[in-house]
Amino acid sequence: MPYPTGLVVRRPSTLRLVLPFAAAALAGCGGGRASGPDLLLVTVDTLRADRLGCYGGAPGAAAAICGLRERGVLYRWAFSAAPSTAPAIASLLTSRYPSSHGVSELFSTALARDERTLAEELAAAGFDTAAFVSNPVLAPARALDQGFRVYDAEMTRRERNRPGLAEREAARTTDAAIAWLAGAREPWFLWVHYQDPHGPYEPPGAAPARDAPGSRALPLLRDHSGRGGIPAYQELPGVRSPEAYEARYRAELDYLDRELARLLRAGGSAGRPLGVLLTADHGEAFGEDDYWFAHGHSLGLDQIRVPLLWQPPGGVAAATVAAPVSTLDVAPTLLLAAGLPLPESFQGLPLASAEPAAASAARPLFAEHRLRAAVVAGGRYYARDRRDFAQPVPDRITGGQLQPLPARVARLEPEGRLPGYEAPAGAEGQALERALADFLDPARAAAAAAARALPAEARQGLEALGYLE
Repeated sequence: MPYPTGLVVRRPSTLRLVLPFAAAALAGCGGGRASGPDLLLVTVDTLRADRLGCYGGAPGAAAAICGLRERGVLYRWAFSAAPSTAPAIASLLTSRYPSSHGVSELFSTALARDERTLAEELAAAGFDTAAFVSNPVLAPARALDQGFRVYDAEMTRRERNRPGLAEREAARTTDAAIAWLAGAREPWFLWVHYQDPHGPYEPPGAAPARDAPGSRALPLLRDHSGRGGIPAYQELPGVRSPEAYEARYRAELDYLDRELARLLRAGGSAGRPLGVLLTADHGEAFGEDDYWFAHGHSLGLDQIRVPLLWQPPGGVAAATVAAPVSTLDVAPTLLLAAGLPLPESFQGLPLASAEPAAASAARPLFAEHRLRAAVVAGGRYYARDRRDFAQPVPDRITGGQLQPLPARVARLEPEGRLPGYEAPAGAEGQALERALADFLDPARAAAAAAARALPAEARQGLEALGYLE
Protein backbone atom coordinates (compact mmCIF):
# COMPACT_ATOMS: atom_id res chain seq x y z
CA MET A 1 0.00 0.00 0.00
CA PRO A 2 1.22 3.55 -0.66
CA TYR A 3 2.55 5.63 2.20
CA PRO A 4 3.52 9.29 2.47
CA THR A 5 7.26 9.82 2.36
CA GLY A 6 7.51 12.52 5.00
CA LEU A 7 5.80 15.56 6.39
CA VAL A 8 6.35 18.11 9.10
CA VAL A 9 3.15 19.78 10.21
CA ARG A 10 2.62 22.58 12.69
CA ARG A 11 -1.06 23.18 13.20
CA PRO A 12 -1.94 25.42 16.14
CA SER A 13 -5.35 25.98 14.57
CA THR A 14 -6.36 22.40 15.36
CA LEU A 15 -6.24 22.89 19.12
CA ARG A 16 -9.71 22.75 20.62
CA LEU A 17 -9.72 25.28 23.47
CA VAL A 18 -13.37 24.95 24.41
CA LEU A 19 -13.21 22.68 27.43
CA PRO A 20 -15.14 24.01 30.42
CA PHE A 21 -12.17 23.65 32.76
CA ALA A 22 -9.70 25.46 30.49
CA ALA A 23 -10.27 28.90 32.01
CA ALA A 24 -9.87 27.56 35.51
CA ALA A 25 -6.70 25.71 34.56
CA LEU A 26 -5.20 28.85 33.12
CA ALA A 27 -6.40 31.28 35.78
CA GLY A 28 -3.66 32.64 37.99
CA CYS A 29 -0.91 31.28 35.75
CA GLY A 30 1.13 34.30 34.71
CA GLY A 31 1.26 34.94 30.98
CA GLY A 32 -1.52 32.38 30.35
CA ARG A 33 0.70 29.47 31.33
CA ALA A 34 -0.56 26.42 33.16
CA SER A 35 1.03 25.02 36.26
CA GLY A 36 1.89 21.37 36.47
CA PRO A 37 4.60 18.84 35.67
CA ASP A 38 6.20 18.20 32.31
CA LEU A 39 4.96 14.98 30.72
CA LEU A 40 6.82 12.63 28.36
CA LEU A 41 4.99 9.82 26.55
CA VAL A 42 7.16 7.32 24.68
CA THR A 43 5.65 4.65 22.44
CA VAL A 44 7.91 2.04 20.85
CA ASP A 45 6.88 0.22 17.72
CA THR A 46 6.77 -3.58 17.73
CA LEU A 47 8.23 -3.98 21.22
CA ARG A 48 7.71 -7.34 22.92
CA ALA A 49 7.60 -7.06 26.69
CA ASP A 50 9.33 -10.41 27.22
CA ARG A 51 12.49 -9.19 25.46
CA LEU A 52 13.14 -6.62 28.20
CA GLY A 53 15.27 -7.57 31.17
CA CYS A 54 12.63 -6.32 33.60
CA TYR A 55 9.97 -8.51 31.95
CA GLY A 56 11.94 -11.75 32.02
CA GLY A 57 14.18 -11.14 29.01
CA ALA A 58 17.97 -11.32 28.96
CA PRO A 59 19.47 -9.75 32.11
CA GLY A 60 20.35 -6.12 31.45
CA ALA A 61 18.39 -5.91 28.20
CA ALA A 62 16.87 -2.42 27.72
CA ALA A 63 18.50 -0.86 30.76
CA ALA A 64 17.12 2.62 30.09
CA ILE A 65 13.57 1.36 29.62
CA CYS A 66 13.76 -0.82 32.70
CA GLY A 67 15.38 2.01 34.63
CA LEU A 68 12.00 3.75 34.73
CA ARG A 69 11.00 1.13 37.26
CA GLU A 70 13.55 2.39 39.79
CA ARG A 71 11.30 5.33 40.65
CA GLY A 72 8.12 4.11 39.04
CA VAL A 73 5.70 1.27 38.41
CA LEU A 74 6.01 -1.68 36.04
CA TYR A 75 2.69 -3.17 34.86
CA ARG A 76 3.27 -6.86 34.36
CA TRP A 77 0.27 -7.51 32.11
CA ALA A 78 -0.45 -4.53 29.87
CA PHE A 79 -2.52 -4.94 26.71
CA SER A 80 -2.82 -2.93 23.55
CA ALA A 81 -6.26 -2.40 22.04
CA ALA A 82 -5.07 -3.60 18.60
CA PRO A 83 -2.17 -5.47 16.97
CA SER A 84 -1.51 -2.71 14.40
CA THR A 85 0.03 0.72 14.88
CA ALA A 86 -2.64 3.20 13.74
CA PRO A 87 -5.62 1.78 15.67
CA ALA A 88 -3.45 1.05 18.71
CA ILE A 89 -2.10 4.61 18.87
CA ALA A 90 -5.53 6.13 18.21
CA SER A 91 -6.85 4.12 21.16
CA LEU A 92 -3.98 5.28 23.35
CA LEU A 93 -4.55 8.97 22.53
CA THR A 94 -8.35 8.88 22.82
CA SER A 95 -8.76 6.22 25.54
CA ARG A 96 -11.30 4.52 23.29
CA TYR A 97 -11.45 1.15 21.55
CA PRO A 98 -11.01 0.96 17.76
CA SER A 99 -14.68 0.20 17.18
CA SER A 100 -15.47 3.47 18.96
CA HIS A 101 -12.94 5.78 17.28
CA GLY A 102 -13.04 4.13 13.85
CA VAL A 103 -9.32 4.08 13.01
CA SER A 104 -8.15 0.76 11.54
CA GLU A 105 -4.95 -0.43 9.91
CA LEU A 106 -6.31 0.75 6.55
CA PHE A 107 -4.70 4.05 5.59
CA SER A 108 -8.08 5.32 4.35
CA THR A 109 -9.30 5.61 7.95
CA ALA A 110 -8.58 8.66 10.11
CA LEU A 111 -9.54 9.97 13.52
CA ALA A 112 -12.65 12.14 13.45
CA ARG A 113 -11.92 15.78 14.20
CA ASP A 114 -14.48 15.85 17.01
CA GLU A 115 -12.75 13.06 18.95
CA ARG A 116 -11.25 14.27 22.23
CA THR A 117 -7.58 13.45 22.56
CA LEU A 118 -5.03 13.53 25.33
CA ALA A 119 -3.05 16.27 23.58
CA GLU A 120 -6.12 18.46 23.14
CA GLU A 121 -6.99 18.20 26.81
CA LEU A 122 -3.47 19.18 27.84
CA ALA A 123 -3.22 21.96 25.25
CA ALA A 124 -6.52 23.38 26.43
CA ALA A 125 -5.10 23.57 29.95
CA GLY A 126 -2.04 25.50 28.78
CA PHE A 127 0.53 22.78 28.09
CA ASP A 128 2.92 23.23 25.18
CA THR A 129 2.47 20.11 23.05
CA ALA A 130 4.61 18.34 20.46
CA ALA A 131 4.84 14.94 18.80
CA PHE A 132 7.72 13.31 16.91
CA VAL A 133 6.67 10.15 15.12
CA SER A 134 8.75 7.75 13.05
CA ASN A 135 6.23 5.40 11.42
CA PRO A 136 4.60 6.55 8.15
CA VAL A 137 1.21 5.14 9.16
CA LEU A 138 1.06 7.94 11.77
CA ALA A 139 1.22 10.66 9.09
CA PRO A 140 -0.97 13.74 9.66
CA ALA A 141 -3.50 12.36 7.18
CA ARG A 142 -4.64 10.02 9.98
CA ALA A 143 -5.60 13.11 12.06
CA LEU A 144 -3.69 11.91 15.11
CA ASP A 145 -2.08 15.35 15.25
CA GLN A 146 -5.10 16.82 17.03
CA GLY A 147 -3.96 18.94 19.96
CA PHE A 148 -0.28 19.10 19.05
CA ARG A 149 1.24 22.52 18.35
CA VAL A 150 4.07 20.68 16.58
CA TYR A 151 3.50 17.35 14.86
CA ASP A 152 6.74 16.24 13.23
CA ALA A 153 6.33 13.29 10.89
CA GLU A 154 9.41 13.78 8.76
CA MET A 155 10.60 10.40 7.46
CA THR A 156 14.31 10.30 6.65
CA ARG A 157 15.23 6.70 5.75
CA ARG A 158 13.87 4.35 3.10
CA GLU A 159 13.51 0.66 3.78
CA ARG A 160 15.82 -1.78 2.02
CA ASN A 161 13.05 -4.03 0.71
CA ARG A 162 10.26 -1.46 0.27
CA PRO A 163 11.98 1.62 -1.13
CA GLY A 164 8.63 3.37 -1.54
CA LEU A 165 8.23 3.37 2.24
CA ALA A 166 10.12 5.85 4.41
CA GLU A 167 10.60 5.83 8.16
CA ARG A 168 12.87 7.58 10.66
CA GLU A 169 15.55 5.93 12.77
CA ALA A 170 15.72 6.53 16.50
CA ALA A 171 18.73 8.88 16.53
CA ARG A 172 17.08 11.38 14.18
CA THR A 173 13.82 11.18 16.11
CA THR A 174 15.67 11.87 19.36
CA ASP A 175 17.57 14.76 17.80
CA ALA A 176 14.34 16.39 16.65
CA ALA A 177 12.63 15.95 20.01
CA ILE A 178 15.61 17.34 21.95
CA ALA A 179 15.77 20.35 19.64
CA TRP A 180 12.14 21.09 20.40
CA LEU A 181 12.68 20.71 24.14
CA ALA A 182 15.32 23.44 24.03
CA GLY A 183 12.63 26.02 23.24
CA ALA A 184 9.52 24.42 24.74
CA ARG A 185 7.30 26.45 27.02
CA GLU A 186 6.65 24.95 30.44
CA PRO A 187 4.78 22.87 31.26
CA TRP A 188 5.08 20.71 28.19
CA PHE A 189 3.71 17.44 26.88
CA LEU A 190 5.96 15.57 24.48
CA TRP A 191 5.03 12.36 22.65
CA VAL A 192 7.80 10.44 20.89
CA HIS A 193 7.02 7.37 18.80
CA TYR A 194 10.12 5.33 17.93
CA GLN A 195 9.97 3.05 14.88
CA ASP A 196 12.80 0.82 16.11
CA PRO A 197 12.71 -2.16 16.63
CA HIS A 198 10.16 -2.51 13.80
CA GLY A 199 11.55 -4.54 10.91
CA PRO A 200 13.51 -4.81 8.81
CA TYR A 201 15.94 -5.27 11.68
CA GLU A 202 18.82 -3.08 10.53
CA PRO A 203 20.06 -0.86 13.37
CA PRO A 204 22.63 1.72 12.27
CA GLY A 205 26.19 0.46 12.56
CA ALA A 206 25.27 -3.19 13.08
CA ALA A 207 27.55 -5.87 11.69
CA PRO A 208 26.16 -7.97 8.83
CA ALA A 209 23.77 -10.66 10.02
CA ARG A 210 24.98 -14.26 9.73
CA ASP A 211 23.38 -17.67 10.12
CA ALA A 212 25.14 -19.98 12.53
CA PRO A 213 26.43 -23.20 10.93
CA GLY A 214 23.78 -25.91 10.94
CA SER A 215 20.96 -23.57 11.99
CA ARG A 216 17.40 -24.01 10.87
CA ALA A 217 16.47 -22.16 7.67
CA LEU A 218 13.05 -20.53 7.24
CA PRO A 219 11.65 -20.04 3.74
CA LEU A 220 11.58 -16.52 2.34
CA LEU A 221 8.02 -15.46 1.53
CA ARG A 222 6.87 -13.43 -1.43
CA ASP A 223 4.36 -11.61 0.77
CA HIS A 224 4.65 -9.70 4.05
CA SER A 225 2.50 -11.99 6.20
CA GLY A 226 5.17 -13.98 8.05
CA ARG A 227 3.02 -17.10 7.88
CA GLY A 228 5.45 -20.03 7.88
CA GLY A 229 8.50 -18.01 6.88
CA ILE A 230 10.33 -14.71 6.67
CA PRO A 231 8.19 -11.79 5.44
CA ALA A 232 9.49 -10.27 2.22
CA TYR A 233 9.99 -6.87 3.86
CA GLN A 234 12.09 -8.43 6.63
CA GLU A 235 14.61 -10.15 4.38
CA LEU A 236 18.25 -9.75 5.38
CA PRO A 237 20.57 -10.75 2.53
CA GLY A 238 21.53 -14.39 2.75
CA VAL A 239 20.05 -14.85 6.23
CA ARG A 240 17.36 -17.46 6.92
CA SER A 241 17.67 -18.66 10.53
CA PRO A 242 15.21 -17.43 13.18
CA GLU A 243 18.12 -17.07 15.62
CA ALA A 244 19.84 -14.55 13.36
CA TYR A 245 16.69 -12.47 13.01
CA GLU A 246 16.05 -12.54 16.75
CA ALA A 247 19.64 -11.42 17.34
CA ARG A 248 19.05 -8.49 15.00
CA TYR A 249 15.85 -7.63 16.87
CA ARG A 250 17.86 -7.49 20.10
CA ALA A 251 20.39 -5.22 18.37
CA GLU A 252 17.55 -2.92 17.32
CA LEU A 253 16.37 -2.85 20.92
CA ASP A 254 19.86 -1.99 22.18
CA TYR A 255 20.07 0.87 19.70
CA LEU A 256 16.63 2.18 20.68
CA ASP A 257 17.48 1.95 24.37
CA ARG A 258 20.57 4.14 23.95
CA GLU A 259 18.51 6.79 22.19
CA LEU A 260 15.83 6.64 24.86
CA ALA A 261 18.47 7.23 27.53
CA ARG A 262 19.52 10.36 25.65
CA LEU A 263 15.94 11.58 25.44
CA LEU A 264 15.35 10.97 29.15
CA ARG A 265 18.44 12.98 30.08
CA ALA A 266 17.26 15.91 27.97
CA GLY A 267 13.71 15.72 29.30
CA GLY A 268 14.86 15.87 32.92
CA SER A 269 17.63 18.42 32.45
CA ALA A 270 15.55 21.40 33.62
CA GLY A 271 15.10 19.90 37.07
CA ARG A 272 11.30 20.28 36.95
CA PRO A 273 8.89 17.51 37.95
CA LEU A 274 8.70 15.11 35.02
CA GLY A 275 6.29 12.25 34.45
CA VAL A 276 7.43 9.56 31.99
CA LEU A 277 5.21 6.83 30.58
CA LEU A 278 6.55 4.23 28.16
CA THR A 279 4.64 1.56 26.31
CA ALA A 280 4.36 -0.06 22.85
CA ASP A 281 1.76 -0.13 20.12
CA HIS A 282 1.89 -3.93 19.75
CA GLY A 283 4.24 -6.91 19.87
CA GLU A 284 5.88 -9.15 17.28
CA ALA A 285 5.58 -12.86 16.46
CA PHE A 286 8.67 -15.01 16.93
CA GLY A 287 7.10 -18.26 15.78
CA GLU A 288 3.79 -18.12 17.65
CA ASP A 289 0.98 -19.59 15.52
CA ASP A 290 3.73 -20.26 12.93
CA TYR A 291 4.11 -16.54 12.20
CA TRP A 292 7.62 -15.14 12.06
CA PHE A 293 8.77 -11.56 12.62
CA ALA A 294 5.32 -10.16 11.83
CA HIS A 295 2.36 -8.51 13.50
CA GLY A 296 -1.21 -7.49 12.82
CA HIS A 297 -2.50 -10.96 11.95
CA SER A 298 -4.10 -11.97 15.27
CA LEU A 299 -4.78 -11.03 18.88
CA GLY A 300 -2.39 -13.61 20.30
CA LEU A 301 -0.55 -12.70 23.47
CA ASP A 302 2.60 -12.20 21.42
CA GLN A 303 0.70 -9.49 19.51
CA ILE A 304 -1.21 -7.47 22.12
CA ARG A 305 0.79 -7.92 25.33
CA VAL A 306 3.05 -4.84 25.63
CA PRO A 307 5.39 -3.35 28.23
CA LEU A 308 4.09 -0.42 30.26
CA LEU A 309 6.16 1.55 32.78
CA TRP A 310 5.02 4.73 34.51
CA GLN A 311 7.30 7.04 36.46
CA PRO A 312 5.06 9.71 38.00
CA PRO A 313 6.32 13.27 38.52
CA GLY A 314 8.57 13.18 41.56
CA GLY A 315 8.83 9.40 41.37
CA VAL A 316 7.50 6.69 43.67
CA ALA A 317 8.96 3.67 45.39
CA ALA A 318 9.66 0.99 42.78
CA ALA A 319 6.60 -1.22 42.36
CA THR A 320 5.18 -3.94 40.13
CA VAL A 321 1.47 -4.34 39.42
CA ALA A 322 0.33 -7.74 38.17
CA ALA A 323 -3.33 -6.86 37.61
CA PRO A 324 -4.05 -6.45 33.87
CA VAL A 325 -4.18 -2.92 32.47
CA SER A 326 -4.84 -1.45 29.04
CA THR A 327 -3.14 1.17 26.92
CA LEU A 328 -6.51 2.93 27.12
CA ASP A 329 -5.37 3.79 30.66
CA VAL A 330 -2.45 5.91 29.41
CA ALA A 331 -4.37 9.12 28.65
CA PRO A 332 -6.33 9.10 31.94
CA THR A 333 -3.07 8.55 33.84
CA LEU A 334 -1.33 11.52 32.25
CA LEU A 335 -4.35 13.79 32.69
CA LEU A 336 -4.56 12.85 36.36
CA ALA A 337 -0.85 13.62 36.76
CA ALA A 338 -1.54 17.05 35.25
CA GLY A 339 -4.36 17.63 37.74
CA LEU A 340 -7.03 17.61 35.01
CA PRO A 341 -10.44 15.93 34.87
CA LEU A 342 -11.14 13.09 32.48
CA PRO A 343 -13.46 13.50 29.48
CA GLU A 344 -16.60 11.40 29.66
CA SER A 345 -15.62 9.79 26.36
CA PHE A 346 -12.56 8.11 27.89
CA GLN A 347 -13.02 4.37 28.41
CA GLY A 348 -9.83 3.74 30.40
CA LEU A 349 -8.93 4.43 34.01
CA PRO A 350 -5.88 6.05 35.65
CA LEU A 351 -3.21 3.48 36.43
CA ALA A 352 -2.87 2.44 40.05
CA SER A 353 0.57 2.55 41.66
CA ALA A 354 -0.19 -0.59 43.69
CA GLU A 355 -2.29 -3.70 43.17
CA PRO A 356 -5.90 -2.52 42.79
CA ALA A 357 -8.88 -3.92 44.63
CA ALA A 358 -10.27 -7.18 43.30
CA ALA A 359 -13.27 -5.52 41.64
CA SER A 360 -11.05 -3.10 39.73
CA ALA A 361 -8.60 -5.84 38.76
CA ALA A 362 -11.46 -7.89 37.28
CA ARG A 363 -12.70 -5.18 34.88
CA PRO A 364 -12.80 -6.51 31.32
CA LEU A 365 -10.21 -5.20 28.86
CA PHE A 366 -10.65 -5.72 25.13
CA ALA A 367 -8.59 -5.87 21.95
CA GLU A 368 -9.87 -5.75 18.40
CA HIS A 369 -8.90 -6.99 14.95
CA ARG A 370 -11.12 -6.90 11.88
CA LEU A 371 -11.57 -10.69 12.04
CA ARG A 372 -10.88 -11.42 15.70
CA ALA A 373 -11.59 -10.16 19.22
CA ALA A 374 -10.14 -10.74 22.69
CA VAL A 375 -11.01 -10.01 26.30
CA VAL A 376 -8.91 -10.06 29.46
CA ALA A 377 -10.84 -10.35 32.71
CA GLY A 378 -10.16 -11.74 36.16
CA GLY A 379 -6.61 -12.76 35.25
CA ARG A 380 -7.80 -14.72 32.22
CA TYR A 381 -7.31 -14.10 28.51
CA TYR A 382 -9.82 -15.26 25.91
CA ALA A 383 -9.73 -14.73 22.13
CA ARG A 384 -11.66 -16.03 19.16
CA ASP A 385 -12.50 -15.22 15.59
CA ARG A 386 -15.44 -12.85 15.21
CA ARG A 387 -17.13 -15.37 12.92
CA ASP A 388 -16.37 -18.90 11.83
CA PHE A 389 -14.40 -19.18 8.61
CA ALA A 390 -13.12 -22.57 7.54
CA GLN A 391 -10.74 -21.40 4.83
CA PRO A 392 -8.00 -18.75 4.88
CA VAL A 393 -9.08 -15.32 3.70
CA PRO A 394 -6.99 -12.80 1.72
CA ASP A 395 -5.21 -10.15 3.76
CA ARG A 396 -5.01 -6.94 1.76
CA ILE A 397 -2.50 -5.46 4.21
CA THR A 398 0.23 -8.09 3.80
CA GLY A 399 -0.66 -9.78 0.53
CA GLY A 400 -0.90 -13.10 2.35
CA GLN A 401 -3.83 -14.92 3.89
CA LEU A 402 -5.32 -14.86 7.36
CA GLN A 403 -5.78 -18.28 8.88
CA PRO A 404 -8.73 -19.25 11.10
CA LEU A 405 -7.71 -19.59 14.74
CA PRO A 406 -9.43 -21.64 17.45
CA ALA A 407 -11.06 -20.05 20.47
CA ARG A 408 -8.53 -20.16 23.30
CA VAL A 409 -7.93 -19.07 26.86
CA ALA A 410 -4.83 -18.52 28.97
CA ARG A 411 -4.13 -17.83 32.63
CA LEU A 412 -2.06 -14.72 33.28
CA GLU A 413 0.36 -15.65 36.03
CA PRO A 414 1.66 -12.87 38.33
CA GLU A 415 5.26 -13.66 37.33
CA GLY A 416 4.47 -12.58 33.77
CA ARG A 417 5.63 -15.66 31.86
CA LEU A 418 3.93 -16.02 28.48
CA PRO A 419 1.46 -18.87 29.10
CA GLY A 420 0.22 -21.61 26.81
CA TYR A 421 -3.30 -21.67 25.41
CA GLU A 422 -6.14 -23.96 26.33
CA ALA A 423 -9.61 -24.54 24.90
CA PRO A 424 -12.32 -22.57 26.73
CA ALA A 425 -14.36 -24.76 29.04
CA GLY A 426 -16.86 -24.67 31.86
CA ALA A 427 -18.32 -21.70 33.67
CA GLU A 428 -15.13 -19.68 33.27
CA GLY A 429 -15.17 -20.03 29.50
CA GLN A 430 -18.86 -19.16 29.40
CA ALA A 431 -18.31 -16.01 31.45
CA LEU A 432 -15.49 -14.87 29.18
CA GLU A 433 -17.62 -15.52 26.10
CA ARG A 434 -20.49 -13.49 27.56
CA ALA A 435 -18.18 -10.56 28.24
CA LEU A 436 -16.78 -10.68 24.73
CA ALA A 437 -20.20 -11.14 23.11
CA ASP A 438 -21.55 -8.13 24.99
CA PHE A 439 -18.63 -6.04 23.76
CA LEU A 440 -19.19 -7.21 20.17
CA ASP A 441 -22.95 -6.70 20.31
CA PRO A 442 -24.01 -5.26 16.93
CA ALA A 443 -26.21 -2.65 18.59
CA ARG A 444 -23.22 -1.24 20.48
CA ALA A 445 -21.09 -1.21 17.34
CA ALA A 446 -23.87 0.44 15.31
CA ALA A 447 -24.30 3.15 17.94
CA ALA A 448 -20.56 3.85 17.92
CA ALA A 449 -20.52 4.07 14.11
CA ALA A 450 -23.55 6.36 14.09
CA ALA A 451 -21.98 8.61 16.69
CA ARG A 452 -18.84 8.97 14.53
CA ALA A 453 -20.89 9.80 11.43
CA LEU A 454 -23.24 12.38 12.94
CA PRO A 455 -22.50 16.08 13.23
CA ALA A 456 -21.82 17.16 16.81
CA GLU A 457 -25.18 18.95 17.29
CA ALA A 458 -27.19 16.01 15.97
CA ARG A 459 -25.27 13.57 18.13
CA GLN A 460 -25.80 15.65 21.26
CA GLY A 461 -29.51 15.84 20.55
CA LEU A 462 -29.83 12.09 20.14
CA GLU A 463 -27.83 11.53 23.31
CA ALA A 464 -30.23 13.82 25.18
CA LEU A 465 -33.14 11.74 23.91
CA GLY A 466 -31.47 8.50 24.96
CA TYR A 467 -30.82 7.16 21.46
CA LEU A 468 -27.04 7.14 21.91
CA GLU A 469 -24.99 6.22 24.93
